[in-house]
Amino acid sequence: MRSFIAIDITSEVRSVAEDVISKLKKMGFKASWVSPENLHLTLFFLGEIDKEKVELLAEKFHRRLIGFPSFSFNVNEFGFFRFKHLPRVFFLKVEQSKILQTLYLEMRSEMKKLRISFDDKGNFVPHITLGRLKYSPENWEELVKDIDVPKMVVPVDKVIIYSSTLTPSGPIYKWMYRVKFEGGLDKNE
Repeated sequence: MRSFIAIDITSEVRSVAEDVISKLKKMGFKASWVSPENLHLTLFFLGEIDKEKVELLAEKFHRRLIGFPSFSFNVNEFGFFRFKHLPRVFFLKVEQSKILQTLYLEMRSEMKKLRISFDDKGNFVPHITLGRLKYSPENWEELVKDIDVPKMVVPVDKVIIYSSTLTPSGPIYKWMYRVKFEGGLDKNE
């Protein structure tokens, strides 16, 4: 099954993301836009992985993250990744913090021990993807420079392992495991 590990976001962030996507559409950008219910902060994309390995990973995370302190991160800007001179991905920027980086490294270490492969570019750039671009107007940089995003705080007390089923109308995400920092592992039967 296709799966990934993520942190959920708040309804406020979803609402702001919807507004930003709406503005981008009106400006003429065409993209595979992420639907509001699918917005999240991806920690790791695992790709195709056996259900048993996902279960083992959830158990290992459960043991490793017990007592990890709850924290929050800030979402405070609009951004993009570019390829050559064009934007490839639009996103909301997540302010990097030491505790978010520590969480990422703890989980990364556990996955390496289990020899679970994941999309590892070596540099964790936390962000909330809004869309993958298919077309951009010529003056795109001028258009996006005025997109304003208010500072928002997202509380974090768990990580979630999702399955991702691709359909013609877009991916369907379903949570499989919720690993809570206070202890506790919820399984979606």
